[in-house]
Order: sequence, then structure tokens, then C-alpha cells
Amino acid sequence: MGEVTRRFRLARERARRRRASVRRYWRNMSLRTAFIWYVLIAAVLATLACLTVIKLLDEPRVALYRKYMLQAQRVEIPEGGSYQNYVTTDGDEAYIVFDASGAEVERGEIPYGEGHIEVGLEDGNFSLFIQPEYSRRDRSLSRFIAIVQISSLPICYLGGLVLCAVAFWRRRLRGPIVKLERASARITENDLDFTLRPERGDELGRLTESFETMRSSLENSWRDLWAQMEERRRLNAAFAHDLRTPLTVLKGHADMLAEGLPAGRVSVEEAAGEVRVMRSHIARLENYVDAMARLQRLEDTEVHRERVSGGQLAASLGDSARIICAPLAVEIDSAALAAELDIDPEAVFQVCENIFSNAARYAKSRVRITLSSGSGSFTAAVHDDGPGFSAEALAKAANPFYKGRESTGEHLGLGLNICDILCRRHGGSLTVSNHPGGGAVVTARFGM
Repeated sequence: MGEVTRRFRLARERARRRRASVRRYWRNMSLRTAFIWYVLIAAVLATLACLTVIKLLDEPRVALYRKYMLQAQRVEIPEGGSYQNYVTTDGDEAYIVFDASGAEVERGEIPYGEGHIEVGLEDGNFSLFIQPEYSRRDRSLSRFIAIVQISSLPICYLGGLVLCAVAFWRRRLRGPIVKLERASARITENDLDFTLRPERGDELGRLTESFETMRSSLENSWRDLWAQMEERRRLNAAFAHDLRTPLTVLKGHADMLAEGLPAGRVSVEEAAGEVRVMRSHIARLENYVDAMARLQRLEDTEVHRERVSGGQLAASLGDSARIICAPLAVEIDSAALAAELDIDPEAVFQVCENIFSNAARYAKSRVRITLSSGSGSFTAAVHDDGPGFSAEALAKAANPFYKGRESTGEHLGLGLNICDILCRRHGGSLTVSNHPGGGAVVTARFGM
């Protein structure tokens, strides 16, 4: 019983696979092959329809013929005899039947338009059948049936071709063409928030795939452009905000000198001090302008990937971290790092050194660096034992010119923003978080 069940399941599975294969073949065949199939099916259906019409109309024609055959008069020709038929001067059809010796046996005449003479074989003997003519109604009906039977051939085949064209358009062409037309209209209106999925694997399906590739490329280009524009807007806003403070200070000192010097209320020493303060703020403005230009150049930086050794990269980053973070203790974990990496080493070093500097600024005694690779990316995570990020810093740490309230020194607040830009240019991302055990974690991911 178990063997029978197993064979039944195997047979059912094979049948299911055959059906799936047929459906897959029908769905993915080329348009030319599909059109040939449609024409063949239409021809078969037209032939069947034509034969059906002819057969159905044959029944009333045969019924009419039998009806008048039953009304026919039979004149038997004697064995060895003969017959003669002719048309009289009045247009009537006449006949004479002779026996074997040539003697006349029977004579008759059929008025014009009332019938005609046919010769047939019945019961082994030849006979004359005086067949009455069809009535006007029956004659019209017979002719109509004959015309319909003759015309059914071109009508059926023409109708089959029309149905073939309509079915081919509705099932094979209309859907993809309408979809491509609507997609083209949406792209013209700069609406790229949709996805095109091919219904079949034919030429129109491949065209739909190409159209989707084009739409996806346009969407990515637009997203990159929108992201760059948003980043430039944020950068300009931050730049304008940070410029306001030194400009306000310069304006205040300039106003004081402009009012005090003519009146003699400002001594030379006080004027020199004011100038020194103004020069320091001018230097600060110059630093902002240089930083702005550097950020603009970073946005246009091209990534140049190359194959580098994972061990050598870890060693070099460890050396840089120990120099930057001295005298802090530095730990390097590269156990999950691949032997070779496909990255831009210059971008990686620039990002990691910025993160090391940020960690050295806030760490108390230790910095731990974890290097890993996998899933098409290289990751560098830097964990310090400092106070960690505030809630505001978690949201704004990578913003240009952002400096937390706890920030010290004269840095411009561009380190993590530069890292974020370079990571995104490298197909990755920058994330900041707080470690559950305390301290800040900055993770840079680079696409490979």
C-alpha cells in the first residue's frame, strides 16, 4: 500500500511539473512563436466552425431533397429496353419508354416549370423519375443555404483571424504596452516612486526589465541629487549660523573702535587689544571658509577601490590609533577581518583617523577598535570609555559644524560630518551610539 501511495505521489508530482513547465513555456515564449500558436489555434477553430456550419445546413438541404424525392413519379424501363426524352415546341419535357424489341411501352409529358426527368437505378433496374420542381419558397431556401455554406469558409477564417488578432493584443501586447505608456507618463512628470515587473519573459518582458533598470537608475540619480542638495542646504545653514557669532563680535568691536577713537576714549593699548581680538575672529572666519571649501571638495570625491591586505590594513590603523590616542590604551580586534579587502584605503584612513581623534578627545583611559568584514562591506567600530553621546548628539553628531555643549577646544565640529560624507561616497554609512557598558561607539561601514 505504501509503494502504491509513493508511486501515486510521484506521478502526481510529475504531472504538476509538466503543467508548470507548459505554463512557463507559454508565458516566456517569444512574441513570434506566440503569434504562430495563436494563428494555428485560430485556423483550427475556424475549420471546426466551418465544418459545423456546413453540417448543420446540410440537414435542411437533405430534408428538402427527400421531400421532393418522395413526390417523384417512377417509370420503370423494361429489362433490355430504352428510353428517349426530348423538349416539345411548347417547352415541355417529354419521354418515351421502349421495351427490348423496340416497341413503345409508355409515353408522357411534363409541363414546363413543373418538374424534370432524372434517370436512376432502383432494385437493379433503370427507371425514369419525374422529379417535381421546388416551390419558390423552397428554391429560395435551398439557394440561401447553398450561399451560406459557400460563404462560411471565408467568413469563419476571417473571423478566426480577427479573433486571433484581438486575443493576441489583449493577452500579449496590451498589458505591457499600457504599463510602459503609464510608466513613461509618470517619468515625464518626475514621478519615479513605482516599480515595473515584467509579466512574461518575451520581448516586451525584456523591454519592461530594461525600462525598470532605466527607472531605477533615474531614481537613484535623483535620490543622490536630492541628498546632495539637502546636504548642501544643511551645510549652508550650519555655515551661516556659525558665521553669525564671529561677525557679530567683529561688528561690536569695530563699532566700539569707530566711536571711541575719534573721541579719545580708547587708549593705544586698548585699541591694540581690540585689534588682536578682531584678528582672532578673522582667523576663525578664514578657518570656516577653508572648512567649507574642503567639504565641497569631499562631496565631489571619487572612490578608487583597490585590493589591500586585511592584516596590513589592521596593522596600519593600529599604529595610527596609538599615535593619535596616546597616552590612552588602544585595543585592536581584527579576528573577523578578511584576508583581502576591496576598498579605497585613503578614504578609510581619513575616516578612521577622524574617529580616532574624536575618541581621544572624550576617552578616559581606553579606546577599543573592532575591524570586521562580511556581506559586501568593511566595518570599523571605535568604542571609547568616555561619557558617551548626549541625546542631542546622537541625532546631530554627523551634522556639519555641530559641537556639543560639552565640547572643548577650537575644533569646528566637522570631523564626524567628513566621516559621514566619505562613508556615503564609499557606498556605506556612519552610525553613532552609546555602548550598554558606557562610552560612545562610532561605526563606519564601507561598501566593497
